[in-house]
Amino acid sequence: MEEIVEKTVGTQGSNMRLDAFLADFLKRNAPDSGSYSRTRVRQDIEQGTVSVNSAVETDPGRRLKYGDRVHATLRSKGFSIRPNPELTVPVLFEDEHIIVIDKPVGMQMHPGSVEADDTVANWALAHFPAIAAVGEDPLRPGIVHRLDRNTSGVLVLAKTPDAFVELKRIFQSRLMRKTYTVLVLGNIEPTSGEIAHPIAQRTGTLKRMAVEHPESFRGEMKEAMTEYRLEERFPGYDLLSAFPKTGRTHQIRVHFASVGHPVAGDHLYGGRRMRESGMPSRQLLHASALEFELFGEKLSFVAPLPEDFRAFIQKIAAGGVPGLTE
Repeated sequence: MEEIVEKTVGTQGSNMRLDAFLADFLKRNAPDSGSYSRTRVRQDIEQGTVSVNSAVETDPGRRLKYGDRVHATLRSKGFSIRPNPELTVPVLFEDEHIIVIDKPVGMQMHPGSVEADDTVANWALAHFPAIAAVGEDPLRPGIVHRLDRNTSGVLVLAKTPDAFVELKRIFQSRLMRKTYTVLVLGNIEPTSGEIAHPIAQRTGTLKRMAVEHPESFRGEMKEAMTEYRLEERFPGYDLLSAFPKTGRTHQIRVHFASVGHPVAGDHLYGGRRMRESGMPSRQLLHASALEFELFGEKLSFVAPLPEDFRAFIQKIAAGGVPGLTE
């Protein structure tokens, strides 16, 4: 079940956190008020279902002002995920603890609305029903980390609560070695190195920005570091391996755009050039490998490049698509 909230902030709501304002409003006004916890409201905000003054707001801690107009589509506990056995997802590995998949391009991690049934979560529930009890949110069964909708590649799901806790620790402790294959515009120099600009969210949007001068930035920012290495050079393009040491939203995309080499096909961070004829329709970013140790066993998984990624490389190798000249 969903609840639509349209409310103008009055005197009492002034200076309240956005999540507290919505939770308080629902507690007093929703027919099934007990189904809307502040935690669930916070999750909805982070997923982009809330706007303030007609701009999407994903920061639950935003302080509201008198006269702000809040619009929200919020899920109650009654919003559950439907298993979808018709979905196809390649499984790279499975044991009693984990499932490792090759996430297809265009597939979201979990539903953002009641109607959605084509996500990784819908697939997982259909093929591994017990995963419904794994994790901190029933709408994200077994999900420990994420890939953007149009990013493909290796992704690990927890099959048991113990595995979920341990995988979460591995990611938070930065013990998960992640390798991405990425095609960027232009020829990057130096050909190996690291990008360590902190990342901040642009107010009122889902878009992030790299903070090149943290000493003069007043907003909230988070540490972010991406190492990279050139694998193959083409006229106007570079094929890189990227190794994110932190796990910020859109990190690789933001970092390479910040140094003038956006990911090919990245319409969010690449600007007008991504709309030119011949450009790929999605960002050419692929989670190619994961390496970690789980319960004393060293594990390593690799996913091959998707067909559209390989086809575009063949095009530029043949000189069929102009790139970025510097």
